[in-house]
Amino acid sequence: MCGIAGGISLAPGTRPDPRRVEAMSAGMTHRGPDGAGLWIAPSGRAVLAHRRLAVIDLATGSQPMLDESGSIGITFNGEIYNYLELREELAGEGERFRTRSDTEILLRLIMRRGEESVKVLRGMFAFAAWDDRCGSLLLARDRLGKKPLFYTVEGKCLYFASSLAALRAGAAVNSIDPQALDIYLALGYIPAPYTIYRNTFKMPAASLATLGHRGLCLRGFWDPADYGEPYSGSYQNALDELQEKLDKAVALRLRSDVPVGVFLSGGIDSSLVTATTVRQSVEQIETFCVGFEDSRFDESKFSSAIANHLGTRHHTLRGRTDLLDILPRMTLHFGEPYADSSALALWAMAQHARPSITVALGGDGGDEGFAGYGWYGNARRLDSLANLIPASVARIGAWGARLAARHCQGSVKMGRIERGLTVLELSRAERFAALRSFVNATEAEFLYDGELLERRRAGLDPASTILIDAYTRASGTALRKMRYTDIRTYLADDLMPKLDIATMAHSLEARAPLLDHEVLAFGLSLPDHFLMDERGGKRILRDLLARHVPRAMFERRKQGFSVPLQVWFSGQLRPRLEALTRSEALEGLGLLKPAGIRRLVAEHATGARDHSQRLFSLVQLEDWLCSR
Repeated sequence: MCGIAGGISLAPGTRPDPRRVEAMSAGMTHRGPDGAGLWIAPSGRAVLAHRRLAVIDLATGSQPMLDESGSIGITFNGEIYNYLELREELAGEGERFRTRSDTEILLRLIMRRGEESVKVLRGMFAFAAWDDRCGSLLLARDRLGKKPLFYTVEGKCLYFASSLAALRAGAAVNSIDPQALDIYLALGYIPAPYTIYRNTFKMPAASLATLGHRGLCLRGFWDPADYGEPYSGSYQNALDELQEKLDKAVALRLRSDVPVGVFLSGGIDSSLVTATTVRQSVEQIETFCVGFEDSRFDESKFSSAIANHLGTRHHTLRGRTDLLDILPRMTLHFGEPYADSSALALWAMAQHARPSITVALGGDGGDEGFAGYGWYGNARRLDSLANLIPASVARIGAWGARLAARHCQGSVKMGRIERGLTVLELSRAERFAALRSFVNATEAEFLYDGELLERRRAGLDPASTILIDAYTRASGTALRKMRYTDIRTYLADDLMPKLDIATMAHSLEARAPLLDHEVLAFGLSLPDHFLMDERGGKRILRDLLARHVPRAMFERRKQGFSVPLQVWFSGQLRPRLEALTRSEALEGLGLLKPAGIRRLVAEHATGARDHSQRLFSLVQLEDWLCSR
């Protein structure tokens, strides 16, 4: 696990500036404390840089790595889990190797198969390979966006880096994009290809860029919608097949020359990964969790019970409000506004685990692959209501609930009822987008100002457009469409950056067996009734876990890897809310109404509405503005 950066000439007669690339590399020391490298191609048309966190082949896996001629180079961030199988395959084709690293396997695979190489990789990756003989580039990012890659074009040169902050260190990136800001406030994150800056982009997951005689070309190489034929076997066979696939995914991710542990929250996903890891490891596994003083958010007792049952060496970090001290540092590492509060707990756990391990397995991906989110059930219930309640009745009900929410103290439930009734007259795709957005048309009217408000009044809602486009791209049932949408947006652009940044900030590598693309594709092929029953989602994961752990240890209401944000806003974070109402940084944008911010704070303080997520988004935005 590492950090990469580089500069590539896009036109004859231009050359990237090596000093800029060196500056970008220097900004990623935390991603690669074990070494740094820089390669300037003989022609000067490419400069590649690398920061290394050594995990496999500690002695000889340094980068950028070159072929024997010194004209082909690669800088690579990630892990290719099936590198041993690919090595054997390449050896059968006559290749000889100088190292034991997965980097060399990737380099030689690209030399033989070009861009087709990405289709056989199992793992997480972002890499740039340059062939100086013909001036060709291959830039790629893994299927689910586990490894980040940002880029911009300046002076007919392409500059790229593993972090937005590093890219800014070597390129003129500074102007805020109002459209991206709108998306951020609506979703709490900024999906690819957008970043908070104009003319600066995230490379989308499952995409590659090539440079040849036709110029720079960006396209996708994999889509979770292409999951093949729906599963036709029995439920029992599906359980057995899923266990086999998970066994393989875990075995691949246990390949390491450094200590490996597991993040065990006590939920279904991380418990299943832990149980599978314990079965495959000859040594006692170390597990880690975060607990909170507020019992409503604390799952540490459940994770401890599961750890005891499975025989792991368990560590619990007690999370108090001092987790809030992490916020400024976290903002700097993300490089743009980011408002997923669960990153705080993950950041603290990674920091806690790093002295003991260098690689951590986790349960990420279970919710998307196997229908674990509560909003899937909410959407299905709303779909049923939409078929029963006429649109005119829904509008009247929403109006009444809105009045109750505004005039009756403590009427958070009425606010939710209003929101639910308001979306009944929408299409399924629009309804799902509305459920996933925190700023609807009414809220935009009182909160937004300037260009943001003008765009919304013109009917432009970029966050909803992104979600609706993804929803309509998928085929199959509504549940499958919702999961596909979350995989393409929420997973790739919220959860994966969180996992990468919160762990890499402490030079820790995170691996997610449930996000092995073969495991995920299998989940997407399953019929709805294998995934959801009267108890909720993830039916097949629950039943599989019951083979390893007694049901009494995990059959409870879904908690998620969350922090007590609502409680904090009533306590230690209360002064931050009051400060928002007079924030010069937010007012200076000219895009938000101070009166709208005051309204959010007041409604939250009185209990009229739960604005925890909207307010946290504003807190994070203010922190980011002040840190620029």
